[in-house]
Amino acid sequence: MNAKTVKKINRKAEELSMALLREQLSDAEASKVNKKSVAKTEYAANKKGHYAIAMSTKGMKSILKNMVKLQNLEAISLADVKSYCEQTGRS
Repeated sequence: MNAKTVKKINRKAEELSMALLREQLSDAEASKVNKKSVAKTEYAANKKGHYAIAMSTKGMKSILKNMVKLQNLEAISLADVKSYCEQTGRS
């Protein structure tokens, strides 16, 4: 992966992490969400070990890196990320 692609993934990961967090909050709290309110890294356990959750920036980056192999980064939406998480067993 080259530097341009990684920069695009980083920007998209922040955007989707904020959108995922906003979706789970009430309207009043969702309006306060910004880059700093999204966790950089949060881990959860599964059968194989630990993984970074999708709501954290690091977790979203790893999900997007895997998804970019299958489809264009600009075409990836929040719904695509959710379906990928359900397929792979990530929450």
